Amino acid sequence: MTLKAFVTIMRPANALFGSLTVVVGVLTSRWFALSLGYVRWPLEQLWLVLLLAGLTYFCIAAAGNTVNDIYDLAIDRVNRPNRPLPSGKMTPRQAKAWVAVLIVLGLFFAYLTIPLSAIGIWTLLIVGLFGAVGLLYAAKGKVMGLLGNLAVAISFAFGLFYGALITFVVLPPVIWAYFLTAASVLQGREVIKGIQDVKGDALRNVQTIARKYGVRTAAGVGAAFNAVGIAGYVLPWFANWIGWNWTGCLYALLLLPGSALVAASAALVLRNPAKNAGRASLCDKLGAFTGLLNFVLGAIPI
Repeated sequence: MTLKAFVTIMRPANALFGSLTVVVGVLTSRWFALSLGYVRWPLEQLWLVLLLAGLTYFCIAAAGNTVNDIYDLAIDRVNRPNRPLPSGKMTPRQAKAWVAVLIVLGLFFAYLTIPLSAIGIWTLLIVGLFGAVGLLYAAKGKVMGLLGNLAVAISFAFGLFYGALITFVVLPPVIWAYFLTAASVLQGREVIKGIQDVKGDALRNVQTIARKYGVRTAAGVGAAFNAVGIAGYVLPWFANWIGWNWTGCLYALLLLPGSALVAASAALVLRNPAKNAGRASLCDKLGAFTGLLNFVLGAIPI
């Protein structure tokens, strides 16, 4: 057992990446509230909300990642033998205890957010539901293939709604476009990752599209979800263009590179699914990160 194993099993980069969705939700909803004449928190309280909400998401997501490794131990012995559990750097019992600690921490940070939240005690209840979905996916969802992938995509994009709701009880219309973008790109990436993991997934009979219908079909489905993600990404810009003013004027800055990365993922996987799945998955990840940064830019009131 090493401290590094406790950090690695959380997939901290992914959990931190997902925490950005909460930041986007808070800033976007605050921008929307300000446009309607409502002032949500002075600047010092805004930073506190961002910190608490981000830590909440990070801990719950990290717990879900850890549970996923517990259930995927046999698969990871084939696909990712250097992960903490298959390498023996951490025992399943230690991992389960770590999950409990992370969930308690996540709920604690959510509890601290309640006095500042627009939805009060519902803050804690929503976080509890998010945590339950993550645990359910790890236990049952992954073997369900496409539906399981959808649970991952929705869980990742959950932060958008959480951040928006604790800020203002009325959801900004643009949040739905952001959700469509994030969920679709992540769904596409999950389908493409299934192409990479065909051999290991057979050990747990994971019903990915790649295993059930072949890598070529999986490539087509992944590319289709990417296309939907790009459409959702362009939608806020189009709304601004016709005068709906969904976002600030900075939203367009990263629109082209973000779209290009997701489009490149689709092109790569369609060209050669087995060979290019890894690079396509990386392009989706970079595209999603670029998109989140653009969402933040769009919430800056200029």
